[in-house]
Amino acid sequence: MQTLLSVHWMPYLALAVTLIAMVVLRMLSKKLVWTPVILIAMVLGAGIGVLFASGNNAWLKWVDFLGEVYIRLLMLMVAPVILLSIISGFISLHGRANAKKVGLRSVFWLLLQAAIAVALSMAVGLLTGIGKGAGDVFDLGSVSGSTVAAYENLSRPFDRVLLGLLPANVVTDVANSNVPAIIITGVAIALAYLAIARAEGEEKVAVFARFAEAARKIVFRILEVLIDLTPYAVLCLIAGSASRLLQSWETMLQLLALMGLIYAVCIVHTYVAGGLIIRLRAKLPAVKFFRRIFPVQATAFTTQSSVGTLPVTIRTLKDEVGVSEEIANFTGSLGTTIGMPGCTGIWTVLLAVFYVHAAALPWGVAEYVQLGLVAVMMAVGSAGVPGIAVVSAIGLFGTLGLPVSAVILMQPINTISDMIRTMDNVSTAAIAATVVARENDLLDDRVFGSEKQREVTQP
Repeated sequence: MQTLLSVHWMPYLALAVTLIAMVVLRMLSKKLVWTPVILIAMVLGAGIGVLFASGNNAWLKWVDFLGEVYIRLLMLMVAPVILLSIISGFISLHGRANAKKVGLRSVFWLLLQAAIAVALSMAVGLLTGIGKGAGDVFDLGSVSGSTVAAYENLSRPFDRVLLGLLPANVVTDVANSNVPAIIITGVAIALAYLAIARAEGEEKVAVFARFAEAARKIVFRILEVLIDLTPYAVLCLIAGSASRLLQSWETMLQLLALMGLIYAVCIVHTYVAGGLIIRLRAKLPAVKFFRRIFPVQATAFTTQSSVGTLPVTIRTLKDEVGVSEEIANFTGSLGTTIGMPGCTGIWTVLLAVFYVHAAALPWGVAEYVQLGLVAVMMAVGSAGVPGIAVVSAIGLFGTLGLPVSAVILMQPINTISDMIRTMDNVSTAAIAATVVARENDLLDDRVFGSEKQREVTQP
């Protein structure tokens, strides 16, 4: 009996309560869609955090452990997801009519819009000072090792910053999730594939193409499983910081302000920047264009999946905007892998700026330039599925030396903001397809000029 009384049971009791909460979440996930389950996980995690609040989160050590396991698993997926997405995306350029002309212009317009999103997000984040005074959002003590590493990498000369973006050792770059290096390596492999396929025939590299596609499907199947675990990770990670979060009303307002800023930047990027591109380059009235693609935006907003919205995107571009079938299929599909400004630009940049301000890191021009370059480079390879923004943000944070656990601590606003981010993503793809069609004389103005709008149903 004395032995039993001497055991410190509170951490195990907290773990037991957390496991029971996970069972409840599992039951709810069978009846509810993704968003309310995440919100319920946040509430349950906050309750557990308050109930078992203690010095240095000692009572929540096993709950924190489960959250760290999830972070490590996500980090494991960053390199293969980006590498295989890039290779598959560039390989898909081969074997199509006018592939070089259409492909280069599609990539250009997708990446240009992503770069605009990055610049807009950084400017808005710095001007608003988002995150200042929100240090309590993060349990910095639990990520002290990562925080120290972040400080060690600060204030480097700009030439060292640029050199750090280049690949040095493939194995090391993959192991360290060096995203820019992984992207450069992936592009080099894909370009080599295309060169051999043109010079010696596709049969010489057909095995590699099949292997790359099969590997991509396997990796994304694993990623789907990890994404399904997100509510449980939110439960655990929010519990660790709930005590501070709920005691600071100002901090809660900061998180809400961050989410509102994400919505505002996505809307400006879609309708202002995108509208100007449509008017100046596609020579179409922007208001009518966005009215025509509204079914695409509504589907993306509700499904939170660019890939899931793709059938509606292609059908709407052909039947409502007048984009040729070739361009609609090719550029629309490419837009689910390349660009993705809502998830790879606006989301990641604003999270990074928010954390830098919250943690009062002494960032200078070189660090913000690196942030912009990495975010744009990440737009080369992504995937239009729910949850990919978490992988992108973790990849960016890891590359910049910021603690990746900070991304998970901001996860409660991820799902709600993912709605507007996905809408921005598919709008970007639709804008790029329309401009490319105009530049290749493959845009039928008679279709766009028709006043009768066809019904577009969700897939």
